[in-house]
Amino acid sequence: MWDISAVIAVGQATHRGHHREQNEDSVLAAYPVFAVADGMGGHAAGEIASAIAVETLGALAGGVLTDTAALIATVQEANRRICEASRHPGQRGMGTTLTGCAELADGSWATFNVGDSRVLLIHEGEVRQITTDHSEVQDMVTLGILAPDEAAVHPMRHIVTRSLGGRTEVAIDVERIEVGAGDRLLVCSDGLTDEVPPDELYWVLESARDPQDAADALVQAALGAGGHDNVTVVVIDILSQD
Repeated sequence: MWDISAVIAVGQATHRGHHREQNEDSVLAAYPVFAVADGMGGHAAGEIASAIAVETLGALAGGVLTDTAALIATVQEANRRICEASRHPGQRGMGTTLTGCAELADGSWATFNVGDSRVLLIHEGEVRQITTDHSEVQDMVTLGILAPDEAAVHPMRHIVTRSLGGRTEVAIDVERIEVGAGDRLLVCSDGLTDEVPPDELYWVLESARDPQDAADALVQAALGAGGHDNVTVVVIDILSQD
């Protein structure tokens, strides 16, 4: 765990899971940007795509984001680099989700999302999903074809409709959110949310007050529930709003 001028505290954890040969997730926790990338493409290709995404986004570390423009431009640059790298043999068709949040200069936060990793906000005893999944089942939920509980176990739930590396231009969902002292942000790959139901996720986040303990406990909860996929989490506690 580490903190930035006693304003935030951060914990992060990742694991390849019980059934994957390697961990294709990548994580960035470098103030003011925090992100998770869930690679796709098989063999080492997914790992390469997710690594390119967080490495590109890492260029914003240590800087000041006056608005979301630089954030959007950097995600687009990550997409361009992955598309270029996917031309190499063995890397064709690779891609990655990229989801996260960043603190802006005015003290507000912005979330960004491409794919089905998630940002959740824990505020006054409630867990709220901020990002919307770009997936086949989410589209069906939006259209009223599926109920949310049916979507959670649907066989097509892992099919994403948007990712980095698919096209030279990608649509990025960006939303500004207000957070305050005592709030907690969670950025995670679907290896967590596919395994751990919302009520258990909330219990873990409420029980572990230290963000690193919370990150470790969330990963262990996913592993205990089967650990069928790579799982990666970043927990960000807002300690004060200076």
